[in-house]
Amino acid sequence: MTARRASLWRHPVLTPGYAAAIAFGAVALSSVVVASASQSPVTGKPERVTVTLVEASGARLPDDLTVQIRHGSTVLAADGIVTQGRSSADVPPGDHEVCVVSSTTPMRVAGSDPASACIRERVSADTPTKVTVEQIRVVADRTDGDDPLPNDSKVTIRYAQRVLPGGALDPNGQFTPSELPLNAVVCLDPPTGWRFADTKTRDQQCQSVTNPAADVLFRLEKP
Repeated sequence: MTARRASLWRHPVLTPGYAAAIAFGAVALSSVVVASASQSPVTGKPERVTVTLVEASGARLPDDLTVQIRHGSTVLAADGIVTQGRSSADVPPGDHEVCVVSSTTPMRVAGSDPASACIRERVSADTPTKVTVEQIRVVADRTDGDDPLPNDSKVTIRYAQRVLPGGALDPNGQFTPSELPLNAVVCLDPPTGWRFADTKTRDQQCQSVTNPAADVLFRLEKP
């Protein structure tokens, strides 16, 4: 893993990333984000570089995960992962952005702050590049401890005129969406015996997605 890292949420990675995801037969994610500052031109002879992805929890990586290597607004390479989370491509060495895109399980760089699907790395054939990633979730933060939640909660996700796949929180208070585009609306009907801590109500609560790489958080408590 390289030493130099910086979060890059404010970067137009996701929109071009959808095209790459489609190239792998995936359903596109959606996002419109602010462009980053201009960078110096790419120079140098392309080298074979390898990026290794590791899932933070030890879970299996999505089969459709695509790794992009970008420099500014230019996609230098986009390739699917192979054995043990590795992706290889020929790119000029330098400070680039390594980004992850998946249509089946929205992913981000683990520990990025603000949450981002990209991280800046010094990429070269001589420098191993290892990126830890994690799934994006709908999370219920329980103010009264870690008591398991009943399975009768309801997570609903709407985007434009579509209803995206939803489900229920697991006993740990988490739900992993298959799509979480920018400006989607995530709604939660709390499980039996719980209410929202901030509004003291059991009625449905909704949030708009302002960062598709960030968890959607709700706060629950027992009356």
